[in-house]
Amino acid sequence: MICTRCGSVFDKPKNYMGGSFGMELMLWLLLVLPGVIYSVWRLTTKAKVCPYCESREIIPLDTPEGRRIQGRGAGA
Repeated sequence: MICTRCGSVFDKPKNYMGGSFGMELMLWLLLVLPGVIYSVWRLTTKAKVCPYCESREIIPLDTPEGRRIQGRGAGA
C-alpha cells in the first residue's frame, strides 16, 4: 500500500474509528438512545488509514497510480 498524501509505503494499513470507547460506554450506561446514536456514528467512521499520517487516501502499490507516486517520491 502507498499513501497518496505523504508517500509512505507500508504492508498493512492502520484501522481507524472516530470517537472514543470511553465516551461510548458512558453514553450506553447513562443514556441508552444517545449511546445507540454514538455507536452508529462510530461505526460509520471505520476506515483503513496510513499508519504514518492517518490519511484515508491510500491505494495499492501495484496500481499505475501507486507506481507513479512511488516513482515521484524516489526522485524520478
